[in-house]
Amino acid sequence: MFLRGKPLLIAVLLHLLVALLYWSLIPLGMNWYRDNFGFTSHRDIGLGIAQFHLFWMFLGAQPLIAVLRPLFAKLFVLAIPLAFATWTLMHNHPLRLLYFTVGPGLLALAAIVISAWYASPNRLPAAMDTANA
Repeated sequence: MFLRGKPLLIAVLLHLLVALLYWSLIPLGMNWYRDNFGFTSHRDIGLGIAQFHLFWMFLGAQPLIAVLRPLFAKLFVLAIPLAFATWTLMHNHPLRLLYFTVGPGLLALAAIVISAWYASPNRLPAAMDTANA
């Protein structure tokens, strides 16, 4: 059910990197968009609390995604914050919907793929010794 050993360490480090990138890139991206294109929200509509909960849901999901072994479970846990983002942002803020689903989703999927590749027993060794061939 859960990863163990070195694959667990690699998965945890990758998903902590995803959380750190998400934590640092979301405010930078929102500020860049606001500076170049203006505000994305309508007048008197604030999504601060929804974005706050979405932010912490995604960050909280990363350690759980890292320790789970089945791919289905990892994708299911990842789908929860992405479904919340879709539910809260789809109707009034489609641009924010893309921003809060595509970017974090791709970061997390990349970490899942890399950790699954590393944990795979069929992967090639890092360096092949050809001196004894």
